Amino acid sequence: MSCPEEIVTLEAFWRMKRGDRLLPSRADFAPEELRPWLGNIGKVVVERGDDDALRFRVTLSGTRLDDYRGHSITGQYIDEICYTTDTSPYYETCVATREPVHFLHDNSANSAIYRNMAKLLLPLGDDGVTVDRVLVAIYPLRANDTALPLADYALAG
Repeated sequence: MSCPEEIVTLEAFWRMKRGDRLLPSRADFAPEELRPWLGNIGKVVVERGDDDALRFRVTLSGTRLDDYRGHSITGQYIDEICYTTDTSPYYETCVATREPVHFLHDNSANSAIYRNMAKLLLPLGDDGVTVDRVLVAIYPLRANDTALPLADYALAG
């Protein structure tokens, strides 16, 4: 197994919703369809500056995601809540490629229980071409969990 089953099934669901289009839209995902992943997903809006710089703002954070941090991150920017600048490039890659991005996040600064967090970024675009949102799924791996080969993921802080 190369990543948590929940991430595998969510990516497969995203691919089914995308069909033969470049991108599915946010409207393609009804909340009741996302029920199996609801607590572990968040939504991030892609904000584009005048200089084409990208910034990523959390508009929805699942209850389990808030539990992992100990507080809600809704309304905050990814570059403000991550302790390093290593996370934003994954979002930028997701926007540029319009493809899912997997990575492993080192969460040791936030939790003594969960050190490694498997993350999946899924691009969404209301016009079917431009990524304007990212659906994020995060699942923790216990410190002694060997089900996920770390070599399969890039590390981010």
